[in-house]
Amino acid sequence: MSEKQEPFIRRIVVAVDASPHSLAALEAAAELAARFRAELLGLFVEDVNLLRLAELPFTREVGLFSAAGRQLNARQIECQLRVQARRARHTFTTVAERTAVQGSFRVTRGAVAPELLTAASEADLIILGKVGWSLVRRGRLGSTARAMAAGAPALTLILQDGACLGPPVFVAYDGSARSDRALLAAAVLAEQLDGRLTVLVLGDQEPAIARLREHATRWLGERQVGVEFRPLTESNAHRLAHLTQAAGCGTLVLPAESALLRDEALLALLEQTDIPVLLTR
Repeated sequence: MSEKQEPFIRRIVVAVDASPHSLAALEAAAELAARFRAELLGLFVEDVNLLRLAELPFTREVGLFSAAGRQLNARQIECQLRVQARRARHTFTTVAERTAVQGSFRVTRGAVAPELLTAASEADLIILGKVGWSLVRRGRLGSTARAMAAGAPALTLILQDGACLGPPVFVAYDGSARSDRALLAAAVLAEQLDGRLTVLVLGDQEPAIARLREHATRWLGERQVGVEFRPLTESNAHRLAHLTQAAGCGTLVLPAESALLRDEALLALLEQTDIPVLLTR
């Protein structure tokens, strides 16, 4: 058995851009910061790529309802970003005061994903919405969430507007060192959410499933959480999404790099599921 390392969350970073999905992320971040007594950092990124795009002479924006086109104006984009940042700061401050968490808010300028990755390197947990303001990709996984799922060094929680951060906490388990860490993180989260833990045990035969259940039980030790084991004979994205969403509410914990779901399969799951997903490393 690999060495246990208790997840210890002291600093949480949340990406805030005033979109509905990021507001859901902020609410979840504040709740977890209160429960873990962690410091909360709100981060608004002024997208430098949007500013560069506005400087090109041939770029135009089209009104959503009027369909009228006009040339992008860099000064107007700058103004819009400042307004969004002020709104995001105000919302962050309101939520932090309401939940009585220690927090700070920062505005940076750069490419969004690299800025968040840098912030994540200084945090124990980073939380962001599933998508931003994009109307084209509504219901799909945004590019920033994709980048964070692929490369964030910290625990990464991805959720969408309307998602319920709460029990039951699901974790996919195959007995690997990565899934051991995910199992421990899931148990800690379940304790904080005052809920139960459902361990989805990957195995196609009863002896293998029984061994994994025994291993998981030893690994969990005497944690103060109710545990339910369920066999998971298929480890594809569709099956996981179906199992977790049948509960109507909950949180799914997965290793970000796992034989259970690799690369595009993990991204497919993030797109298919409506519940929050916590990625561990």
